[in-house]
Amino acid sequence: MRNYRNLRAACAALVALLTLAGCQPQAETTGTAATATGPGQWVGTGGQRLWAQVYRSPQLSAHPTLLLVLHGDAPFNKPDYQYTVARQVAQANPDVVAVALLRPGYTDPAGHQSAGERGETTGDNYTPAVIDAIAAALDTLKRRYHAGRVVVAGHSGGAAITADLLGRHPGAADAALLASCPCNVAAWRIHMKRHTGGGAIWDQPVASVSPEQVVARIPARTRVALLVGTADSIAPPALTQEYYRRLQQQGIPATLHELPGLGHEIFLGKTVQQEIKVLLH
Repeated sequence: MRNYRNLRAACAALVALLTLAGCQPQAETTGTAATATGPGQWVGTGGQRLWAQVYRSPQLSAHPTLLLVLHGDAPFNKPDYQYTVARQVAQANPDVVAVALLRPGYTDPAGHQSAGERGETTGDNYTPAVIDAIAAALDTLKRRYHAGRVVVAGHSGGAAITADLLGRHPGAADAALLASCPCNVAAWRIHMKRHTGGGAIWDQPVASVSPEQVVARIPARTRVALLVGTADSIAPPALTQEYYRRLQQQGIPATLHELPGLGHEIFLGKTVQQEIKVLLH
């Protein structure tokens, strides 16, 4: 916690300028984040017990598409915007079970807390234990809802974890959306140390899996959509562009959309809803 307080102090002067994961969305948004009102449930047990909010399309087939939504690192608040995204997708698309997962160690505004280590929000939370806990939850949800297809959508740190999931657990998802992705963890940490004026906390070793380390294990049939704002100062477009090139080199069908003038907080925007809609089918 001492290190985390140091990080908050280092970033305090920039809070008015930065829009880190989980803060207010930007102009492209279709609505504002709201506390989840959908049914909640626990997924997994013990150290892999995670909280989820589940939203369903009005009519479901015997084998609906399962959408898993992952929030970002949210260093300054308790994330709940993932619930909004999942609810909107379920309302707008047929035959979808949309599950917004609270990442390991995180607490939402209603007080639900997932098991596991939250970390210092410095790129240290994308560990094998975290990725495997989310993979286990996804496997449980697949069986629970008899899913025909699986799509995972992640924002910021959640996008990095999504990319890690695709490579560490090949075939776990049929498609994925990565928004505002710090897809090269080492490069991102160097950038953030410079960007925040932070100190030694950014130099401490981490056990995180960086997406480029496992990209070669992603099945070629996996569809990946990448979104990034051209004005993203938190996870600069170059990180997404680099990962897009790596996907292309692996023969993975990927698309890259850069959103002019937008920054980091694009996950509540209409483009995310449009991209998810494409991936659902």
